[in-house]
Amino acid sequence: MEENKIFHKLEAGKKYRVWKKTYNDKDFYSIQVTQKNYDNQVDKYYIDLQFKKGVSLPNQTDIIIKEAYENYRKNKADEYHPIIYYMVTDFEIVENEERLKQNAYDEFRDNLDENVVEIDENFLD
Repeated sequence: MEENKIFHKLEAGKKYRVWKKTYNDKDFYSIQVTQKNYDNQVDKYYIDLQFKKGVSLPNQTDIIIKEAYENYRKNKADEYHPIIYYMVTDFEIVENEERLKQNAYDEFRDNLDENVVEIDENFLD
Protein backbone atom coordinates (compact mmCIF):
# COMPACT_ATOMS: atom_id res chain seq x y z
CA MET A 1 0.00 0.00 0.00
CA GLU A 2 1.60 3.21 -1.19
CA GLU A 3 0.20 6.36 0.38
CA ASN A 4 2.94 8.83 -0.51
CA LYS A 5 2.00 9.59 -4.10
CA ILE A 6 -1.04 10.02 -6.29
CA PHE A 7 -0.11 8.68 -9.71
CA HIS A 8 -1.44 9.93 -13.01
CA LYS A 9 -3.45 7.53 -15.12
CA LEU A 10 -4.37 7.99 -18.74
CA GLU A 11 -8.08 8.71 -18.66
CA ALA A 12 -10.41 7.79 -21.50
CA GLY A 13 -12.62 10.72 -22.43
CA LYS A 14 -10.15 13.35 -21.23
CA LYS A 15 -8.74 15.95 -23.63
CA TYR A 16 -4.98 15.79 -24.24
CA ARG A 17 -2.71 17.96 -26.38
CA VAL A 18 -0.52 15.87 -28.67
CA TRP A 19 3.00 17.08 -29.35
CA LYS A 20 4.65 15.93 -32.57
CA LYS A 21 8.36 15.64 -33.33
CA THR A 22 9.81 14.50 -36.64
CA TYR A 23 13.11 12.66 -36.67
CA ASN A 24 14.60 10.96 -39.75
CA ASP A 25 11.30 11.51 -41.60
CA LYS A 26 9.44 9.61 -38.89
CA ASP A 27 6.78 11.19 -36.68
CA PHE A 28 6.82 10.71 -32.92
CA TYR A 29 3.97 11.78 -30.66
CA SER A 30 3.72 12.46 -26.94
CA ILE A 31 1.38 13.97 -24.37
CA GLN A 32 2.15 15.85 -21.18
CA VAL A 33 0.90 14.35 -17.93
CA THR A 34 1.27 15.52 -14.37
CA GLN A 35 1.99 13.73 -11.15
CA LYS A 36 1.02 15.25 -7.82
CA ASN A 37 3.25 14.30 -4.90
CA TYR A 38 2.18 13.99 -1.29
CA ASP A 39 3.51 17.51 -0.58
CA ASN A 40 1.28 18.92 -3.39
CA GLN A 41 4.27 19.51 -5.66
CA VAL A 42 3.31 18.85 -9.29
CA ASP A 43 5.77 17.14 -11.62
CA LYS A 44 5.24 17.16 -15.39
CA TYR A 45 6.27 14.31 -17.69
CA TYR A 46 5.84 13.35 -21.32
CA ILE A 47 4.47 9.97 -22.32
CA ASP A 48 4.97 8.60 -25.83
CA LEU A 49 1.94 7.78 -27.96
CA GLN A 50 1.68 5.60 -31.01
CA PHE A 51 -1.19 5.53 -33.49
CA LYS A 52 -2.31 3.07 -36.14
CA LYS A 53 -0.49 3.18 -39.47
CA GLY A 54 -1.59 6.02 -41.69
CA VAL A 55 -2.55 8.39 -38.85
CA SER A 56 -0.78 11.73 -39.06
CA LEU A 57 -1.58 14.59 -36.71
CA PRO A 58 -0.24 18.14 -36.77
CA ASN A 59 1.75 19.41 -33.79
CA GLN A 60 -0.33 20.57 -30.79
CA THR A 61 -3.50 18.77 -31.82
CA ASP A 62 -6.09 18.33 -29.08
CA ILE A 63 -7.62 14.86 -28.95
CA ILE A 64 -9.93 12.85 -26.75
CA ILE A 65 -8.63 9.33 -26.29
CA LYS A 66 -11.43 6.78 -26.40
CA GLU A 67 -9.38 3.58 -26.35
CA ALA A 68 -5.70 2.96 -25.68
CA TYR A 69 -3.51 0.39 -24.03
CA GLU A 70 -0.08 0.48 -22.47
CA ASN A 71 2.66 -1.19 -24.46
CA TYR A 72 6.45 -1.21 -24.54
CA ARG A 73 9.33 -1.58 -26.97
CA LYS A 74 12.95 -2.53 -26.56
CA ASN A 75 15.32 0.16 -25.38
CA LYS A 76 18.59 -0.17 -27.30
CA ALA A 77 20.43 1.96 -24.74
CA ASP A 78 19.30 -0.06 -21.69
CA GLU A 79 17.93 -3.55 -22.25
CA TYR A 80 16.56 -3.79 -18.70
CA HIS A 81 14.35 -0.70 -18.97
CA PRO A 82 11.97 -0.82 -21.94
CA ILE A 83 10.36 2.29 -23.41
CA ILE A 84 6.74 2.40 -22.33
CA TYR A 85 4.14 4.09 -24.56
CA TYR A 86 0.40 4.13 -25.12
CA MET A 87 -0.99 2.62 -28.29
CA VAL A 88 -4.04 4.72 -29.17
CA THR A 89 -6.58 2.65 -31.07
CA ASP A 90 -9.54 5.06 -31.05
CA PHE A 91 -9.57 8.83 -30.61
CA GLU A 92 -11.46 11.96 -31.59
CA ILE A 93 -9.89 15.23 -32.72
CA VAL A 94 -11.11 18.27 -30.78
CA GLU A 95 -11.16 21.39 -32.89
CA ASN A 96 -9.21 24.09 -31.12
CA GLU A 97 -10.88 27.50 -31.37
CA GLU A 98 -7.58 29.21 -32.24
CA ARG A 99 -6.90 26.65 -34.96
CA LEU A 100 -10.40 27.15 -36.39
CA LYS A 101 -9.88 30.91 -36.51
CA GLN A 102 -6.49 30.50 -38.19
CA ASN A 103 -7.92 28.08 -40.76
CA ALA A 104 -10.80 30.47 -41.50
CA TYR A 105 -8.36 33.36 -41.89
CA ASP A 106 -6.08 31.33 -44.18
CA GLU A 107 -9.05 30.31 -46.33
CA PHE A 108 -10.26 33.93 -46.51
CA ARG A 109 -6.77 35.13 -47.49
CA ASP A 110 -6.48 32.46 -50.20
CA ASN A 111 -9.89 33.33 -51.61
CA LEU A 112 -9.10 37.05 -51.43
CA ASP A 113 -6.16 36.60 -53.80
CA GLU A 114 -8.37 34.73 -56.29
CA ASN A 115 -11.22 37.26 -56.23
CA VAL A 116 -9.21 40.44 -56.69
CA VAL A 117 -10.89 42.61 -59.30
CA GLU A 118 -8.82 45.09 -61.21
CA ILE A 119 -10.54 48.43 -61.80
CA ASP A 120 -9.99 50.16 -65.10
CA GLU A 121 -8.71 53.66 -64.42
CA ASN A 122 -10.78 55.02 -67.32
CA PHE A 123 -13.93 53.76 -65.59
CA LEU A 124 -13.46 56.23 -62.72
CA ASP A 125 -13.45 59.31 -65.07
